[in-house]
Amino acid sequence: MNRLIECVGCKTVAGLFHRFGRHIGSRIGRWETAARVSHPTPTLRVRRPQRGFTLIELVMVIALAGAVAVMISSALSRPLEGFVAQSRRAALVDLAAGALNRMARDIRLAVPNSVRLNAGGTAIEMFNVLDAGRYRPNRVGGDGLMFGPGTAAACTANFAAVTPGQGNCSTFQVLAPTLTVVGARWLVVYNIGAESGSPLVATPGANVWAVADASGRHVISPDGSGFAAAALAGNETLLTLTPPAGSFSFAYASPQRRFYLSDQIVGYSCTGGQLLRFTRSARLPAFAGTNAAAQAVQASNVTACSMSYQPGSTQRAGLVTLRLQLTLEGESIELFQQVHVDNAP
Repeated sequence: MNRLIECVGCKTVAGLFHRFGRHIGSRIGRWETAARVSHPTPTLRVRRPQRGFTLIELVMVIALAGAVAVMISSALSRPLEGFVAQSRRAALVDLAAGALNRMARDIRLAVPNSVRLNAGGTAIEMFNVLDAGRYRPNRVGGDGLMFGPGTAAACTANFAAVTPGQGNCSTFQVLAPTLTVVGARWLVVYNIGAESGSPLVATPGANVWAVADASGRHVISPDGSGFAAAALAGNETLLTLTPPAGSFSFAYASPQRRFYLSDQIVGYSCTGGQLLRFTRSARLPAFAGTNAAAQAVQASNVTACSMSYQPGSTQRAGLVTLRLQLTLEGESIELFQQVHVDNAP
């Protein structure tokens, strides 16, 4: 039995054609059974309610977020401020410590008894040691060093180019296989750093900062002297000193036969909120201070600086005391350092 299945709810053109076809098929006997045809279910459009924030909800969220942010910032502000302040102090300490260590190094490399300060205790300077060694006396019957032109039998320095039995009077033998003389300006022997008078001033002929004594002798060679070195057999060096006046005698003989070659004057000065390191090639009796052509900043933000020097005695070494205070953005640190100076000439 043929059944005609009607598509309920289908009011479309496709539905009408379907019904008509089924009707014709049943008439001519071609379809034995009715085919079930599936049709899409009509789409039902459901209107959904719109969702969102009301103004009151938005205001409440903003207020709560602000309160949470204030609480978090209050809890973290002090630790953050402490970290920033600690970092700033650490940077200031590193800067000051580096400057003081540089000063201590130069002080330890100074010619014995050559350290001196200015009147205010804000600047210090000294002779820098280029090289040092021990010497053989270059005169028969003497322990010191005397220099003059030519050769003589009393001059003991060995030199192959001189007449047999005589020595070069402008040289002396150094008990070392090598010696650095490039850049040398002064030769220092037994600088005792003597001072006299009130206020104390350097004693002529007994202090590298003073002039020669009345006889022209001194503990430091004259300015403008020339130096040359040549190797000798037996791991020794022949050092030649050529004074500008032709001859020169050192005031004292070193008991340990020590000598020092110096190339420049090194100093430090606190000025204009800075610690400056300066070098000079001129030896002046008065404290000369910085040299604008050869100075470098060692520390900035300097708010206080002081230096003191105790020359020492035969029982103890000299002592240099350094104080340096730096201030930056409200943070202030002060470092104190003492440097022992071996002033044995």
